[in-house]
Amino acid sequence: MNKKKIIISSSDSNYFSLIKELHLSLKNTEVLSEYDFAILDTGLDSEQKNYFKDHNVLIKKAEWNVDVPQYKILGRENLKTQVARAFLPDYFENYKVYVWLDADMWLNDIQSFSFYEKGALNNRLTIVPQSDRAYIKNANVEWLFGFPKKVRTINYKNISKSVSRSLGRKYAFHSTLNAGAFAINNSSTIWKCFQKNIKLAAKKGRIFGTDQVALALSIYEDGIPSEFLPAYCNWMCEFNMPKYDRDRDKFVEPYIPNHPIALIHLAGLDDIRKDKNILSDIETLEGMQIKKSLRYNV
Repeated sequence: MNKKKIIISSSDSNYFSLIKELHLSLKNTEVLSEYDFAILDTGLDSEQKNYFKDHNVLIKKAEWNVDVPQYKILGRENLKTQVARAFLPDYFENYKVYVWLDADMWLNDIQSFSFYEKGALNNRLTIVPQSDRAYIKNANVEWLFGFPKKVRTINYKNISKSVSRSLGRKYAFHSTLNAGAFAINNSSTIWKCFQKNIKLAAKKGRIFGTDQVALALSIYEDGIPSEFLPAYCNWMCEFNMPKYDRDRDKFVEPYIPNHPIALIHLAGLDDIRKDKNILSDIETLEGMQIKKSLRYNV
């Protein structure tokens, strides 16, 4: 079968267990009957690469697709994918749909996940804003004598450092776009815009966060077509824990209608990313408190 859709992630040796779980979550829900799965390698060892090759996973070595000063890298080869994800069609050619997924997430619900493909096929950069009724705090404010002295948001900090303070102020209170999961079709217009802004952001700012800056500028400043998916398509457990539906054996959003979550995202939860055996306090839909892992369980 000649597949025309591909899901791409990245990993070094430290993230092997996480990306293995991502792969298994896709395989066990039969997503990979329609999609190829690929990895941008930033430091997998030979045994780890052989594991994925034995499971028909495509592997390409990640490169610095834009010029980045050495003092910004400092041996952190994993940062390559902060810029490489804007060049996915150069690594894996001739696909109609490209879906990027960070290694620290896994597929919980296939129907919700299908919205990424639907948005991409509508010729829109499909992504989830980091804003939701369950994400209570969206900005930090320092007060002085009852007046706001300093406002801190992710967009303001990253765009100001990477491009300019004026653009940082302009988009300070626009929703941060979560670069951990997005989908784009084979439109050269969208990819070229994304790449242009990656080059701009990487030139001045720090490398970590370059992807989010580029996505924000591509959509907010350049106006490329976009499709904003609801938070349950890329759930940030760091911001609010999901609930658990025992009948469907799925994690769901914590408020009514408790929609099934497409992707469980573990960004910011360093202990859980390092140790699969850590159990979290999770509430079921019946209101019971249980101990359950947020990691993918086969």
